[in-house]
Amino acid sequence: MPAPAVAAVRLAVRDAVADVPPGGLVLVACSGGADSLALAAALAFVAPRRALRAGLLTVDHGWDDTSRPRAEEVAASGRLLGLSPVEVLAAPSPRSEGAARDSRRAALLAAGERLGAHAVLLGHTLDDQAETVLLRLARGSGARSLSGMPATDGAIRRPLLRLRRDQTRQACQSLGLEFWDDPTNTDPAFARARTRSTVLPVLEAELGPGIAEALARTADLLRADADALEAQAESVYAELAGSAADATAPRAPRTPLAAEAELGPRVEFDVAALAGLTQALRSRVLRRAALAAGSSASALRADHIWAVEDLVTRWRGQKPVPLPSGVLARRTGGRIALVGPDAPVRPDMPAGAGHPGCPGVVRAPGERGGPTSRAPASGTLTPGTPASGDRGPGDPARNEEDRPVSQAATAKPDHDGTSIPAGGPPRAHPDIDEILVSRDEIAAKIAELAARVDADYAGREILLVGVLKGAVMVMADLSRALSVPITMEFMAVSSYGSTTSSSGVVRILKDLDRSIEGQDVLVVEDIIDSGLTLSWLLRNLRSRGPASLEVLALFRKPEAITVDVDVRYVGFDIPSAFVVGYGLDYAEHYRTLPFVGTLTPEAIARRA
Repeated sequence: MPAPAVAAVRLAVRDAVADVPPGGLVLVACSGGADSLALAAALAFVAPRRALRAGLLTVDHGWDDTSRPRAEEVAASGRLLGLSPVEVLAAPSPRSEGAARDSRRAALLAAGERLGAHAVLLGHTLDDQAETVLLRLARGSGARSLSGMPATDGAIRRPLLRLRRDQTRQACQSLGLEFWDDPTNTDPAFARARTRSTVLPVLEAELGPGIAEALARTADLLRADADALEAQAESVYAELAGSAADATAPRAPRTPLAAEAELGPRVEFDVAALAGLTQALRSRVLRRAALAAGSSASALRADHIWAVEDLVTRWRGQKPVPLPSGVLARRTGGRIALVGPDAPVRPDMPAGAGHPGCPGVVRAPGERGGPTSRAPASGTLTPGTPASGDRGPGDPARNEEDRPVSQAATAKPDHDGTSIPAGGPPRAHPDIDEILVSRDEIAAKIAELAARVDADYAGREILLVGVLKGAVMVMADLSRALSVPITMEFMAVSSYGSTTSSSGVVRILKDLDRSIEGQDVLVVEDIIDSGLTLSWLLRNLRSRGPASLEVLALFRKPEAITVDVDVRYVGFDIPSAFVVGYGLDYAEHYRTLPFVGTLTPEAIARRA
């Protein structure tokens, strides 16, 4: 009669391989730890009784000199159990939980496919599931992530998700199997190790026993909900994407260059159709579209999807949204497109050749490309043409094929930044449609603001706090123009929100390096858009006890502001259009332009 723990592991394995046909190969991934070794022993027992073949895989990440000998010892243990085939898989990876997990999974799946296995068994237990849910909960994950690890994930199967870690140790001890305690499981450098050794025990001690079981139960409940929602979202996605494709099917004939520059995956939706969905469905449809366009699943976060949803529900002419892996989401009129990474530049074509708006291109008389108006000297600017995102349907740029953007088209040239087309005036930059604020006007405004600050803070020292990255240019020029004593600090923040309102939660990516208590603090911003993030930041800084706290912003969009923020120093009020230059970027380009202006429709479309 086997020990209860041994019987429990064997029963779990038997259920996990019940659908594998006789003669089928089942592999077990084994690290030599108690969980996977107990699993390997159970598979060795169950397989011959169900007419199955059973093998073992162990992965060597090459993290230290002992990893290969350790892997060979695990392989030897597998052979002693009667498992065959037995292989050591080399899967080098950085010393990182995530990198090792991805590398290990890829190696196991590749080996399983090569060997013709029906299933690959992993030794994750209920405790691992609880740790996974807790870690994802701390990151603010959605239902799918909080549903944890599924028992079946393609060829991957996890038979032990309802068993505790103590049971696998007891099983090994009952069978006389010597298991290995991986030192990384107690290394505080890893978040999972800290959760295992510190966080869960504290929760158990303070809230009572059963926390791990409760977290695993939460995962099961959320998985059922997530499966239902995702099935519905998949159906809606297929319907909306198909309808969008039908609506855009008749296209104008393309030139050979436009056809050559056709980009990778592209998913389009009608804005009205997306707006009619519930938030739960819309967010899943947009995530599905981002993945279809080539975005990395591991890098795609909730705040990315929220930003794309804002193009649907909070549209105010904002810039396109960059997503991981070079995917771009943008709204043009009543449509939203998510487009894959840029196509490579042809090696036999000089940068910009044949592309209107690129350096060295000769434009036809009257063709767009240069600045069309200069901003008035007052603080309020009125552009001479509509914002690029608000052009009428007759504008050729709307129907023109999108072209890839290259560094040559976005980087500041080595010379003075001026390109001179035949028959036309010099252009400040080939991608700028209209200059709203010139270099000279910025310099004059910085001097004016510095004089006001000097007068207000005479006899005091100011701590300038710059908000990265956009405020770097303003911060540098303002600090040189001030006469009063100053010190400088920088912060970087990332804001979170939903489709209809801000959550009020801002994550600090880089905090101040010192206390601001009792100091006169002047927050320096490049531009104020909605004001939501700045409002949160000011509340946070006030809680730190400064003697005074004021804000200086070079640009402000009055039409876009949604919260009341007291800004003492404002340089220019500008229209609610997407602008670049002097610290303001588009996909990390154009920050170094010495002026501020709007992009041409072609410049925006090239990344779509």
